[in-house]
Amino acid sequence: MGSKTQRAKLIRDNGQPIRIGRESTAVSRKGKRKALSVFILALVMFLGGEGTILKESGPTGSKSFRLGLVGSGWTSFSPKTVYRNKDSFPTPAKNRLSLPLPEFTSEKDSIYKREEITVALIDSGLGGLSIMAEAANRLEKGRFYRRVNLVFFNALFSKEGGYNALPTRQARLEMFDRVLASLRKRINPHLILIACNTLSTLYPATRFSQKTDIPVLDIIRPGVELLAAQLRKQPEALAIIFATPITISEDTHRQQLLKQGFAPNRLVVQACPELEVYIEKDPQGEETGLLISGFIEEALQKIPSPPPPLIFSLNCTHYGYSLPLWEKAAQESPWPSLAIVNPNSGLIDLWLKPSLKPRFKQTEIKARCFSRVEIEAEKRQKISFYLNPISPLTAEALRHYTLDPKLF
Repeated sequence: MGSKTQRAKLIRDNGQPIRIGRESTAVSRKGKRKALSVFILALVMFLGGEGTILKESGPTGSKSFRLGLVGSGWTSFSPKTVYRNKDSFPTPAKNRLSLPLPEFTSEKDSIYKREEITVALIDSGLGGLSIMAEAANRLEKGRFYRRVNLVFFNALFSKEGGYNALPTRQARLEMFDRVLASLRKRINPHLILIACNTLSTLYPATRFSQKTDIPVLDIIRPGVELLAAQLRKQPEALAIIFATPITISEDTHRQQLLKQGFAPNRLVVQACPELEVYIEKDPQGEETGLLISGFIEEALQKIPSPPPPLIFSLNCTHYGYSLPLWEKAAQESPWPSLAIVNPNSGLIDLWLKPSLKPRFKQTEIKARCFSRVEIEAEKRQKISFYLNPISPLTAEALRHYTLDPKLF
């Protein structure tokens, strides 16, 4: 099948060939052909794939450990326990992991003194809507503001491909700068939450970041701190960072963990090209589950022997929609114990600090969703089904989103 660097990994939709390496396997939609295709695809992904693990010897670890999250607090873990799954998500955690909070200037700190606030959330796609839904849920219960305007600003610029499809890093930065400039002009929010790992890795290099006076919080920091806390707590554990190709190539999470003193051989990265596309189409779909299992199996080929305790870090905001599929794949893994870390809630923690106290009898919340590209009815139905138990307001905003081809 050639060397790892020669193996192509192209995932195509609409029944087109799914290609892993040099061989193509068409995913048929019916009967035995589909079953055979699924088996061949999973087998090919299991036998080899691109990726990186450094040459240092792996940690010596036991084959099992007890580690996990309920809400945001760590507790005993079995493969059936997953951080903020669909059932536990609507209820804010009581034992929330304490993260270092951003240090705002005195001017920016005014966001905590306002009676009314407009907060914009940005993602390339619909993953960030899950964060907006939890924010709405917590704002309603917390009563920190009199009125809150939540705006979801979809930074996806084409249905044919997102930022991973742009040819150069400079092209990605220029596109994201266009999005940010338009957001400021059209919405002029008091606070921006970058609810996307890919865009969060790009943000520090944008022109907007050098001149804006709007507070901007990104999801990298909570993801890194959450993973770092667990690596410290479990010195024998190894972390696998699952993310989009751009997030992996930017290498921000791993570099920040290395700066904190973690050994390179405790960090494995795994790119999951196009997984977010399949998740938006059907978060619990068969093909989505197939891809998740395939990427996990590919990552496990990079793990040293004997197998250490593992932490799976889901560093794309879309991945949380498919937590049951990640859990299922973890249960089917040959590794006896796994922990799955989803840092999405940590972004809200950076804004809605635990020290905040209720200031009003109730909070009036409005939610809007803007997109430059059409969001198909089937996608809206699938994602809003997930959002509705957490925040009916956010689900309604998606169902009745504003389509604006000139959004940016």
